[in-house]
Amino acid sequence: MFLINTLALVSAACTPPWDRAVGCAEFDACTTTTSAASVGDPSMTGEIQTVTSSDSDGTSTGEGTGASEGSGSGGEAALPVEVEVLLDPSPMTAVGPVQVSVSTSRPVSSIDVFLNEDVPLVLGAAPGNPVHVFEVTSEDVPGDGTHTIRAIAHAADGVSGEGSEALLVDVQPGGSDVWPPYVKAGPINGFTSAALRGNGIDVAGYFETQDGLEAVAVRIDGTKGQPEGAPVLLGPVAVTGGGRGPAIAAAGEDAAFVAWTQPVAATTQWAVSRVKFGEAKGPTWTGPLDTSVNAIALVDDVLVLAGAFAQGPGTHDLWVWWISAETGELLNVRAFAAPFLDDPQNWFDEVARGVALVGDEVVVVGERQFLTVDDELVRRTIVLRHGLDGEPLAEWTSPGEQLQEDAGMGITPLRDGGFAVVGWGRDQETIRQVVTRWFSAAGEPTAIRIEPTPSNDAVGLVVGEDREGKLIIAGMRQQPKTDANAWVFAIPGPVGPPVWEVVRNGPGQGPDEAAGLAIDAWGYTYVAGSEFDALQPRAFALRLYP
Repeated sequence: MFLINTLALVSAACTPPWDRAVGCAEFDACTTTTSAASVGDPSMTGEIQTVTSSDSDGTSTGEGTGASEGSGSGGEAALPVEVEVLLDPSPMTAVGPVQVSVSTSRPVSSIDVFLNEDVPLVLGAAPGNPVHVFEVTSEDVPGDGTHTIRAIAHAADGVSGEGSEALLVDVQPGGSDVWPPYVKAGPINGFTSAALRGNGIDVAGYFETQDGLEAVAVRIDGTKGQPEGAPVLLGPVAVTGGGRGPAIAAAGEDAAFVAWTQPVAATTQWAVSRVKFGEAKGPTWTGPLDTSVNAIALVDDVLVLAGAFAQGPGTHDLWVWWISAETGELLNVRAFAAPFLDDPQNWFDEVARGVALVGDEVVVVGERQFLTVDDELVRRTIVLRHGLDGEPLAEWTSPGEQLQEDAGMGITPLRDGGFAVVGWGRDQETIRQVVTRWFSAAGEPTAIRIEPTPSNDAVGLVVGEDREGKLIIAGMRQQPKTDANAWVFAIPGPVGPPVWEVVRNGPGQGPDEAAGLAIDAWGYTYVAGSEFDALQPRAFALRLYP
């Protein structure tokens, strides 16, 4: 079975106001044509349809024009309706919309369009310009090969005509490179976060400079796969990597915000700055001493920073800050720590790793230490839901129903409501495995999925949803034990094998990771990360087909 997403365009009939009592033969110009037009024609509105069909071998073809004849009311032979189907573009070599236009030899009142003879794409459509648009979204939808688009046009006097046209679909396999991967030469550099903006991505990371390791923002062009302009250096950075920052959030058409943890004397503090590429960086706003930031989200004119407040060596409380995106003013703050009765000395560790806007809520995910009934100290995923202004709504801690330990690293909202969280899980003293959880719009857990990598330590760092509803997960997988590779893969849902996967192994031995992820409107996946070469990390960026 396969799914086809279709955009049914409802437009005014393009035929003139024919007098129903006057025959077509009384007019000289009796042929009407529905020609291809821009999908974004402001005179049209649309809605998404989902059509299910049995699998097709994709080899059927048909004649380009056809007609059927009937009898008039007085017994005379009615004029036939000849139909020609026009497809634009054809063939399809990349994902995108296909416009179906129908040309008829005389005015008609409605048109039906089918895929491969019997799968209805639209029924009873008014003659329009175009009459219908459907989407090719990957090599599986509707599928590579030759398909037939058939149209049946119905005249007001009961006469119908039929025509068809072949459509060749030949798009690149999901996960294959759109352009050659961008890799930055040394000395030490890496990308740790990505945000979609326009035709490309903004990435945050770190570069080694004469002043040491600095946080950086870079703009990657989506067409060429190369940096646009010079990188923007932001200042010293203390910690780097997936789930640790620097983190980036796009802001409008030409700017972004970057948050990172900077060193201050013997401790750290969070820092955030507005970046407008091609210009000097904006002012840097900083947080209290002993703080760190791992993720950032922009909600209207407010920045949400998710991280931690150090309480001692190796122990933190989870903190979230709301600050003005215009002035850096602190607007609200929320903290989470284990209850006093469970942790009277505040020795347990709680850290936020990801944050996202989900509907009208700000949802933070991370990890917390938890004492089990067997007095074992383990890590568990924590989900904190807030109102847009920071008002606490609910909290959820993983019950460890399948693995003894787990942690949430990344979060994405889902188009049908709710959200998904990715991270890792393991039984104690064993390797980690990628764990994905689904939550309803009410914040209730609904499903869990574990990727079986029994001999390879693996972590999911970020997650996103494409237009087909697949989840794209980026992270790392140790393979072999002395080396870790960047790992990107697509899953159809809680069950089913991965749809595609990419394992990127840097030329050197070291912890490669895919730490940044962004997915555009057509499902193209951008990935940013770091890979080792000669014992040093170097930044990379990819753009992958859906």
